[in-house]
Amino acid sequence: MGKAWVLDTETKGTGANMVPLEKVQGKPEAQPRRPSRPAKIAPARRASQASQGLERKQASPPRKPVQRTATPLPPGHVRKKTTGEIGKVRSVDPKAGVAEVYWLRRGDASTVPLSAISRR
Repeated sequence: MGKAWVLDTETKGTGANMVPLEKVQGKPEAQPRRPSRPAKIAPARRASQASQGLERKQASPPRKPVQRTATPLPPGHVRKKTTGEIGKVRSVDPKAGVAEVYWLRRGDASTVPLSAISRR
């Protein structure tokens, strides 16, 4: 009677070899190639496990809101409403509804609508 042959796929890459059945059966059980990861728990199961008394992380205490204080601006200065950036007014065109402002942080000037700045 002839030998029984099997396809051995334990090689790296795409190659596989035909080997006698006795050779494959004679190999000791090897460790799995990759360590197994714990299974992910679905959110519904996670909630039910938490109700069963498993430990849960304690929620951090709520943070206090940041309190901003706005000091009065010097004469000729304005604050951008959206970002709070402070700038010095160079000129105002009430007919067009715009002002040219030199922004102190950026160090450059821009033309902005009067509705975008305030004295507060």
